[in-house]
Amino acid sequence: MESRSGLRGSGQLSCKSGLCLWLVLWLLVGRCMPGQACPRLCVCYPSPMTVSCQSQNFNTVPSGVPYDSQRVFLQNNRITELRSDSFGFETQVLWLYSNNISWIEGGAFSSLRVLEELDLGDNPSLHRLDGGAFRGLEKLQSLHMHRCGLTSLPADLFLKLYSLQFLYLQENLLSHLSDGLFSDLVNLTHLFLHGNRIRALGESAFRGLVNLDRLLLHDNRVRQVHRRAFRDLGRLTILYLFNNTLAELPGQAMRDAASLQFLRLNGNPWACGCEARGLWEWFRKARVSSSELRCASPPPRRDQDLRFLREMDFAQCPLPDPGTLAGTTTTTFSTKTRWWFSKHKPAASSKGMFQKSGENVRGLPYNSAKGHHPPSSSSSSSSKYALLPEEAALPKVEPEEYWSNYGNEDASVRCFEMECPPNYDTPVLPSSAPSPPLLSFLSSALTLSLLLLLFG
Repeated sequence: MESRSGLRGSGQLSCKSGLCLWLVLWLLVGRCMPGQACPRLCVCYPSPMTVSCQSQNFNTVPSGVPYDSQRVFLQNNRITELRSDSFGFETQVLWLYSNNISWIEGGAFSSLRVLEELDLGDNPSLHRLDGGAFRGLEKLQSLHMHRCGLTSLPADLFLKLYSLQFLYLQENLLSHLSDGLFSDLVNLTHLFLHGNRIRALGESAFRGLVNLDRLLLHDNRVRQVHRRAFRDLGRLTILYLFNNTLAELPGQAMRDAASLQFLRLNGNPWACGCEARGLWEWFRKARVSSSELRCASPPPRRDQDLRFLREMDFAQCPLPDPGTLAGTTTTTFSTKTRWWFSKHKPAASSKGMFQKSGENVRGLPYNSAKGHHPPSSSSSSSSKYALLPEEAALPKVEPEEYWSNYGNEDASVRCFEMECPPNYDTPVLPSSAPSPPLLSFLSSALTLSLLLLLFG
């Protein structure tokens, strides 16, 4: 009897121990927080607290997600809208990619104060975002919005996202970047903009990106880059601009990217006339791993590599551009040539006639009030490099003479093209007036005489 009771007691103890063990396991695996079960059709995992509700055909964010979740996976559903009351929980990682999201209300994520990673990629109906969509996400480090069909980005979209490091905007329909769009992203290191329709990079397009390391802009339609577009990108090491429509790239823009190590510019129709001089000079001094740059024009240089042109190829070019939007050259000549030009000016002093023929600032509307005239529709592609009549009339300068005077222009010449005041270019003719050295000598002699009279 005693043995039976002992066996029965040990059996009951074993049973109770087994039940306790299963209860502990169920609490560890099945619960997400005390008193709250996992949402229906979702699976919850502990350590880190993870709620997986992917591929369940949800039309809205499911309710019942534990408040202290650390990772919430809602990808591959049919969610269409995100409202300010959609998230009754906090999480560090939120995946919403591959849904049908078409609208995000301003402040929709403001309750997610500790969110570090947000993936909204592959939502092809998300064509537009309202300002304030990401308000409150000051701890966000990674934001994915690739393949969303985005056509524009509000200027205040990334306001106060000071912690953001990775921004994925590739393969959308963006054609324009607002000035200062990224100005608050002071800690951004990776910016992916490839596969869009961006046409121009303005002076303030990348303002504030002082820690950017990688900038991918390939497979766009970039035609012009402002000479100061990269002025804040002093830490940039990787720049991809291949497969665009660039014919020119200002040397000043590249000089601002002083830390650049890897550069890809292939797949662009490079113009290798005088407009290429700034970029060519930059390549002579840069320590950078670069792709080839095949010239598309002028015809004699077609298929040559712009990087390996010779110094004599630019011997007849004007001096480097002091700064224009497209990084082109200007008619800045030596004093002798400028004097000759002032004596043979055409009667009509329109500023536009001294700019390059063809397109001057690509993609901008022509303004007759500013002297911009549209190119003739009948002009051939090579007309851009044809000399204008007033250029052809300039005195011929031998290469040796040109380079001997290069950089030694009259320091008093500080105006360009037709911006000089009247008679600015008129040379000083010999006269009976004493020359400056003689005046200096007479002044010194007079001063010495006065001193002798006073103290003698």
